[in-house]
Amino acid sequence: MKQYSVAKKADILHQAAMLYMSSNIPIDYGTGEEYTPVEVHLLEYIVDHPGKTVTELSLDFDKTKAAISQMLRKIKDKGLIEHREAPDSKKKQLYYATPKGQELNQTHMCYDDRVFGRTLELMQERCSDEEIETCFHVLEEFAIARRQKHYRSKV
Repeated sequence: MKQYSVAKKADILHQAAMLYMSSNIPIDYGTGEEYTPVEVHLLEYIVDHPGKTVTELSLDFDKTKAAISQMLRKIKDKGLIEHREAPDSKKKQLYYATPKGQELNQTHMCYDDRVFGRTLELMQERCSDEEIETCFHVLEEFAIARRQKHYRSKV
């Protein structure tokens, strides 16, 4: 197996992230309305982690609170999420998916199964299933490590 320098690993990861997220062209995921990948992935995170605050989301996404607030406002205006007052603080807002947001999340997951499934098929022409699973395991651990590093520096 090929050996990569730390700088090359960072470059490959950056390229993969850019290819995955740079296409911020709105897509119809199957609901008849178009949403950007950033919107549906933030929504998916809220579905998977209900009741998060702006501060928690900013740490999780490594974005400023202002940037997260702007993204939340966009998907709230589209009826995909709602916020509720935290029981322990009138100032703190907790974010949850609406039924419309839940539906979009489901159609988005089906879309990703279909479209990203094609990418995985192309990868299988060059990589074993074990290599692909290892890749995603490592990427998941990378995300966890980045969040831990980020939380330690912010908390």
